[in-house]
Amino acid sequence: MLISMTILALIFVTVLGAIRIGSKSWESGEQRAEENQRTRTLFDTMALELTTVYPLRVKDQDRDVIAFRGKPDSVSFATLPQSYGAEPFSHMMRIVTYGVESDRGLVATERYPLVGVAGSSDSVKGRERGLDARALDARFRYLVPEGKSEEKLPPTWRDSWDPSEDDAGPPSLLSSVSAPSPLARGTQRALRGSDRLPLAVEITLTIRQGKGSQEGRELILPPLVFPVHVGRTL
Repeated sequence: MLISMTILALIFVTVLGAIRIGSKSWESGEQRAEENQRTRTLFDTMALELTTVYPLRVKDQDRDVIAFRGKPDSVSFATLPQSYGAEPFSHMMRIVTYGVESDRGLVATERYPLVGVAGSSDSVKGRERGLDARALDARFRYLVPEGKSEEKLPPTWRDSWDPSEDDAGPPSLLSSVSAPSPLARGTQRALRGSDRLPLAVEITLTIRQGKGSQEGRELILPPLVFPVHVGRTL
Protein backbone atom coordinates (compact mmCIF):
# COMPACT_ATOMS: atom_id res chain seq x y z
CA MET A 1 0.00 0.00 0.00
CA LEU A 2 2.77 2.38 0.93
CA ILE A 3 4.59 1.58 -2.29
CA SER A 4 1.44 2.28 -4.30
CA MET A 5 0.97 5.64 -2.59
CA THR A 6 4.59 6.53 -3.30
CA ILE A 7 4.22 5.62 -6.97
CA LEU A 8 1.02 7.69 -7.25
CA ALA A 9 2.75 10.65 -5.59
CA LEU A 10 5.65 10.41 -8.04
CA ILE A 11 3.25 10.23 -10.97
CA PHE A 12 1.34 13.25 -9.66
CA VAL A 13 4.56 15.26 -9.24
CA THR A 14 5.70 14.29 -12.75
CA VAL A 15 2.38 15.27 -14.31
CA LEU A 16 2.30 18.55 -12.39
CA GLY A 17 5.83 19.35 -13.53
CA ALA A 18 4.90 18.62 -17.14
CA ILE A 19 1.86 20.90 -16.84
CA ARG A 20 4.01 23.70 -15.44
CA ILE A 21 6.58 23.31 -18.21
CA GLY A 22 3.82 23.31 -20.81
CA SER A 23 2.22 26.38 -19.26
CA LYS A 24 5.52 28.27 -19.23
CA SER A 25 6.21 27.27 -22.82
CA TRP A 26 2.76 28.47 -23.85
CA GLU A 27 3.24 31.79 -22.04
CA SER A 28 6.68 32.18 -23.60
CA GLY A 29 5.25 31.50 -27.05
CA GLU A 30 2.45 34.00 -26.52
CA GLN A 31 4.95 36.61 -25.35
CA ARG A 32 7.19 36.06 -28.38
CA ALA A 33 4.19 36.34 -30.69
CA GLU A 34 3.14 39.59 -29.01
CA GLU A 35 6.69 40.99 -29.25
CA ASN A 36 6.89 40.07 -32.93
CA GLN A 37 3.51 41.66 -33.63
CA ARG A 38 4.57 44.90 -31.92
CA THR A 39 7.77 44.95 -33.97
CA ARG A 40 5.89 44.38 -37.23
CA THR A 41 3.40 47.14 -36.40
CA LEU A 42 6.25 49.53 -35.59
CA PHE A 43 8.07 48.83 -38.85
CA ASP A 44 4.86 49.13 -40.86
CA THR A 45 4.21 52.57 -39.35
CA MET A 46 7.74 53.78 -40.04
CA ALA A 47 7.73 52.36 -43.56
CA LEU A 48 4.50 54.21 -44.37
CA GLU A 49 6.10 57.54 -43.45
CA LEU A 50 9.70 57.04 -44.59
CA THR A 51 8.78 55.78 -48.05
CA THR A 52 6.74 58.96 -48.66
CA VAL A 53 9.47 61.46 -47.76
CA TYR A 54 8.96 64.72 -49.65
CA PRO A 55 11.58 67.44 -50.41
CA LEU A 56 9.62 70.22 -48.73
CA ARG A 57 11.34 73.62 -48.77
CA VAL A 58 11.14 75.68 -45.58
CA LYS A 59 12.59 79.10 -44.81
CA ASP A 60 15.83 79.44 -42.86
CA GLN A 61 16.80 83.12 -42.56
CA ASP A 62 16.95 84.44 -46.16
CA ARG A 63 17.20 81.08 -47.91
CA ASP A 64 15.21 77.93 -48.38
CA VAL A 65 16.39 74.57 -47.09
CA ILE A 66 15.05 71.07 -47.59
CA ALA A 67 13.24 69.82 -44.50
CA PHE A 68 15.43 66.77 -43.91
CA ARG A 69 17.95 66.28 -41.10
CA GLY A 70 19.54 62.90 -40.73
CA LYS A 71 21.63 62.27 -37.61
CA PRO A 72 23.09 59.06 -36.16
CA ASP A 73 20.45 58.93 -33.39
CA SER A 74 17.49 60.76 -34.95
CA VAL A 75 15.95 61.71 -38.27
CA SER A 76 13.61 64.55 -39.23
CA PHE A 77 11.81 64.69 -42.57
CA ALA A 78 8.72 65.96 -44.35
CA THR A 79 6.21 63.32 -45.38
CA LEU A 80 3.17 63.43 -47.63
CA PRO A 81 -0.30 63.90 -46.12
CA GLN A 82 -2.22 60.95 -44.80
CA SER A 83 -5.02 59.71 -47.00
CA TYR A 84 -7.22 59.23 -43.97
CA GLY A 85 -7.60 60.44 -40.40
CA ALA A 86 -10.05 62.57 -38.48
CA GLU A 87 -7.37 64.53 -36.60
CA PRO A 88 -6.88 68.23 -37.42
CA PHE A 89 -4.47 68.86 -40.31
CA SER A 90 -4.18 65.12 -41.09
CA HIS A 91 -4.61 66.02 -44.78
CA MET A 92 -1.60 68.38 -44.72
CA MET A 93 2.14 67.89 -45.11
CA ARG A 94 3.86 66.86 -41.87
CA ILE A 95 7.40 67.08 -40.55
CA VAL A 96 8.15 63.96 -38.51
CA THR A 97 11.09 63.43 -36.15
CA TYR A 98 12.08 59.99 -34.85
CA GLY A 99 14.23 59.67 -31.74
CA VAL A 100 14.59 57.67 -28.53
CA GLU A 101 13.79 59.25 -25.16
CA SER A 102 15.14 57.59 -22.03
CA ASP A 103 11.78 57.27 -20.29
CA ARG A 104 9.49 56.81 -23.30
CA GLY A 105 11.34 54.72 -25.83
CA LEU A 106 11.03 55.50 -29.54
CA VAL A 107 8.96 58.65 -30.04
CA ALA A 108 7.69 60.45 -33.15
CA THR A 109 7.16 64.21 -33.01
CA GLU A 110 4.87 65.70 -35.66
CA ARG A 111 4.33 69.27 -36.70
CA TYR A 112 2.57 70.91 -39.62
CA PRO A 113 4.75 73.67 -41.14
CA LEU A 114 2.12 74.86 -43.61
CA VAL A 115 -0.23 75.78 -40.76
CA GLY A 116 2.11 78.58 -39.64
CA VAL A 117 3.12 81.69 -41.49
CA ALA A 118 3.24 81.00 -45.21
CA GLY A 119 6.74 80.33 -46.45
CA SER A 120 8.27 79.90 -42.99
CA SER A 121 9.12 76.95 -40.77
CA ASP A 122 6.76 78.11 -38.01
CA SER A 123 4.03 75.61 -37.24
CA VAL A 124 1.58 74.53 -34.65
CA LYS A 125 3.00 72.96 -31.52
CA GLY A 126 4.46 69.53 -32.20
CA ARG A 127 2.43 66.48 -31.25
CA GLU A 128 4.28 63.53 -29.79
CA ARG A 129 3.25 59.91 -30.09
CA GLY A 130 5.00 56.92 -28.63
CA LEU A 131 6.01 54.30 -31.18
CA ASP A 132 7.64 51.66 -29.01
CA ALA A 133 8.34 51.93 -25.27
CA ARG A 134 10.73 48.95 -25.51
CA ALA A 135 13.28 50.91 -27.56
CA LEU A 136 16.53 51.68 -25.76
CA ASP A 137 18.51 53.01 -28.71
CA ALA A 138 18.08 53.79 -32.39
CA ARG A 139 20.87 54.08 -34.95
CA PHE A 140 20.23 55.62 -38.36
CA ARG A 141 22.26 55.52 -41.56
CA TYR A 142 21.55 57.11 -44.93
CA LEU A 143 22.28 55.86 -48.44
CA VAL A 144 23.20 59.08 -50.25
CA PRO A 145 24.31 59.84 -53.81
CA GLU A 146 27.95 60.81 -54.30
CA GLY A 147 29.20 63.61 -56.53
CA LYS A 148 27.22 65.15 -59.35
CA SER A 149 24.63 63.17 -61.27
CA GLU A 150 26.70 63.16 -64.48
CA GLU A 151 29.60 61.52 -62.62
CA LYS A 152 27.46 58.43 -61.94
CA LEU A 153 29.26 57.53 -58.73
CA PRO A 154 27.86 54.72 -56.56
CA PRO A 155 25.96 55.86 -53.46
CA THR A 156 27.49 55.38 -50.02
CA TRP A 157 26.14 54.88 -46.50
CA ARG A 158 26.63 57.81 -44.12
CA ASP A 159 25.86 58.31 -40.45
CA SER A 160 24.34 61.74 -41.12
CA TRP A 161 22.85 63.68 -44.02
CA ASP A 162 21.82 67.32 -44.34
CA PRO A 163 20.84 68.56 -47.83
CA SER A 164 21.48 72.18 -46.79
CA GLU A 165 25.19 71.33 -46.47
CA ASP A 166 25.36 69.43 -49.74
CA ASP A 167 27.28 71.34 -52.42
CA ALA A 168 27.19 68.65 -55.09
CA GLY A 169 23.69 69.33 -56.36
CA PRO A 170 22.87 70.82 -59.77
CA PRO A 171 23.92 74.50 -60.10
CA SER A 172 20.33 75.53 -60.76
CA LEU A 173 19.44 74.29 -57.27
CA LEU A 174 22.37 75.96 -55.52
CA SER A 175 21.28 79.47 -56.40
CA SER A 176 18.08 81.34 -57.02
CA VAL A 177 16.44 81.23 -60.43
CA SER A 178 18.30 83.51 -62.82
CA ALA A 179 16.72 86.71 -64.12
CA PRO A 180 13.44 86.62 -62.19
CA SER A 181 10.61 88.75 -63.47
CA PRO A 182 9.83 92.01 -61.66
CA LEU A 183 6.61 90.54 -60.29
CA ALA A 184 8.38 87.50 -58.91
CA ARG A 185 11.33 89.49 -57.58
CA GLY A 186 11.43 89.36 -53.80
CA THR A 187 9.30 86.22 -53.60
CA GLN A 188 11.94 83.74 -54.76
CA ARG A 189 14.61 82.64 -52.33
CA ALA A 190 17.86 80.82 -52.95
CA LEU A 191 17.97 77.15 -52.05
CA ARG A 192 20.80 76.53 -49.65
CA GLY A 193 22.57 73.31 -50.49
CA SER A 194 20.61 70.95 -52.73
CA ASP A 195 17.31 69.11 -52.82
CA ARG A 196 18.92 65.68 -52.92
CA LEU A 197 17.43 63.24 -50.46
CA PRO A 198 18.87 59.88 -49.41
CA LEU A 199 17.97 56.88 -51.52
CA ALA A 200 17.23 54.86 -48.39
CA VAL A 201 17.24 55.08 -44.60
CA GLU A 202 18.57 52.24 -42.45
CA ILE A 203 17.37 51.82 -38.86
CA THR A 204 18.88 49.55 -36.22
CA LEU A 205 16.86 49.34 -33.00
CA THR A 206 17.94 48.06 -29.61
CA ILE A 207 14.95 46.98 -27.51
CA ARG A 208 14.40 45.45 -24.10
CA GLN A 209 12.50 42.24 -24.59
CA GLY A 210 10.46 40.86 -21.72
CA LYS A 211 7.62 41.79 -19.39
CA GLY A 212 9.57 43.99 -16.97
CA SER A 213 11.92 46.78 -17.95
CA GLN A 214 14.53 45.43 -15.55
CA GLU A 215 13.93 41.73 -16.19
CA GLY A 216 13.99 41.79 -19.96
CA ARG A 217 17.10 41.24 -22.00
CA GLU A 218 18.51 43.70 -24.50
CA LEU A 219 18.05 42.67 -28.10
CA ILE A 220 19.52 44.36 -31.18
CA LEU A 221 17.09 43.91 -34.06
CA PRO A 222 18.47 43.28 -37.56
CA PRO A 223 18.97 46.52 -39.55
CA LEU A 224 15.93 47.43 -41.60
CA VAL A 225 16.25 49.49 -44.79
CA PHE A 226 13.42 51.77 -45.95
CA PRO A 227 13.74 52.98 -49.57
CA VAL A 228 12.82 56.61 -50.22
CA HIS A 229 10.51 56.71 -53.23
CA VAL A 230 10.37 60.48 -53.79
CA GLY A 231 10.76 61.38 -57.43
CA ARG A 232 10.27 57.78 -58.57
CA THR A 233 7.37 55.85 -60.02
CA LEU A 234 5.77 53.70 -57.32
